[in-house]
Amino acid sequence: MTAEPSVEALLTADEPLSRHTYLRVGGPAQYFATPSDRRQLGRIAAWAHASGLPLHVLGGGSNVLVADEGVTGVVVSLRDACGAYEFDGKRVIVGAGVMLPALARAAAERGLGGLEFAVGIPGAVGGALQSNAGIGDGRAIGALVRNVEVLDGDALRVLERDEVVFEYRTSSLRHSGLIVLSATLELNERPAAEIEAEMRELLAARAATQPTAGPNAGSIFRNPEGDYAGRVIEAAGLKGRAAGAASVSELHANFIVHDGSATAADVVALMSEVQQAVLERFELWLEPEVEWWGSAERPAPWHGRPAG
Repeated sequence: MTAEPSVEALLTADEPLSRHTYLRVGGPAQYFATPSDRRQLGRIAAWAHASGLPLHVLGGGSNVLVADEGVTGVVVSLRDACGAYEFDGKRVIVGAGVMLPALARAAAERGLGGLEFAVGIPGAVGGALQSNAGIGDGRAIGALVRNVEVLDGDALRVLERDEVVFEYRTSSLRHSGLIVLSATLELNERPAAEIEAEMRELLAARAATQPTAGPNAGSIFRNPEGDYAGRVIEAAGLKGRAAGAASVSELHANFIVHDGSATAADVVALMSEVQQAVLERFELWLEPEVEWWGSAERPAPWHGRPAG
């Protein structure tokens, strides 16, 4: 019988996180791991706890801005340990590491609807559950959830639907300290041709209105109540505004793009400029949707509306 590798052997030191995020900026993880199964994940989590190191779980990397200095602790990708799904009638048990577009297409092949909205969201299921990922028409993953399996310390727990609170672009799973392992989603029967037609329309609309070709983190700011962040940013005349190598997209103003040479500091500076300009023009404070990963205090865009 082959001995299991030590936890240290599963870790890579100083792994550049720019390789693992859609925005392609930021420094290294102190340690990075891609456990092959849940057992390895549990061992890594226990090692991190015993070592006094924070554990960060990286999903698809589409909603993350990593500090230029990098991240202290252990960053874990669940793409292998939690990368499978299984359909059972109208339900699907799906691992946290499964990407949403792949799941949406797999459901469509089986004549199951409900996930059409997710075909253009470049994130993994675990992150989607924490952020209640969705699109502008109000559809979001939380409405499909029947239960969520989590790792709570060294214990496995199953949270039923009424134990998880889903709100606009967030949920009670976010910052809870729980590691999301999988979820059971309830879908609905729908002709595959109809599902595929709608997904083609959604993807075409996304390609026409969002800068999907280059590095970006998805929507940078949450939509304010009753409005759209992209609309107010554009109305403030900020399309094309730049800080360093980062700029507000000319295609969709709620996206920050760059040519591959931007730093996290550039993105943070631009976010601050956008927030201040929108505040001065509309008396409206834009809250970040993108998550900040760094070892120091979160920078100004995440501090909330300035007093006065």
